[in-house]
Amino acid sequence: MVLHIINFYLGACIASFISVIVQKDGLKWRRSYCLSCKQTLSWYELLPIFSFLLQKGSCRHCKNKIPSFLIFIELIGGIAFFKTDWYSKSGLIEFFLCLLLLMMSIFDYYCQEISFSIFIFSFLIVIIKVLLFEKVAITAISFFSIFIMSSTLGILVLLKKLGLADLFFYLIISFFYSEYFANLVFLFASLAVLTLYPKLKAQKQTHLSLPFIPFLFFSLSFLKLLI
Repeated sequence: MVLHIINFYLGACIASFISVIVQKDGLKWRRSYCLSCKQTLSWYELLPIFSFLLQKGSCRHCKNKIPSFLIFIELIGGIAFFKTDWYSKSGLIEFFLCLLLLMMSIFDYYCQEISFSIFIFSFLIVIIKVLLFEKVAITAISFFSIFIMSSTLGILVLLKKLGLADLFFYLIISFFYSEYFANLVFLFASLAVLTLYPKLKAQKQTHLSLPFIPFLFFSLSFLKLLI
């Protein structure tokens, strides 16, 4: 249980760090600062989750609201790595894949653009897992299921209802976990989006492009925790 708690907070720290790097558009040798007032932050203002709660979601200096996505991605990062098995090769492989998927989520939210290299590394991890650790032959039914779902998502990409990254995300988790698990992830992510839609409609923000990969990573993390 102690290891799980450590894993959770490590995941929150990783998510917070990546989020800060993406917001600042790269690694720069400067201490963290508030994006609103540019005030340099103290170490106790940089503690993932705790600082947000203790400061009631606001900057201690200018009182501007801290984006709620930050606490959201910290919590999801913690949940994603909660069950990480550091003592097995497959556990380490899964850790690196989840790290890349987390990066996809953060880039999708802030930039709605993801470096193709992240997908390349993700597919390489899938290949390593399948070939070296789990020599599992994909059955004809599984392949057919993946083909049907991928074709459907491909049509939505052509219609500009989904991004190409969403299709790649599906393929990655289909071959790493299973097509059944990937379908569940997409189902729960879609339900989460539908739940949020009325709120956006009330705020007259339905014209905005909604990043889908954070919802996919959210669903993936929770399903991993439950299964």
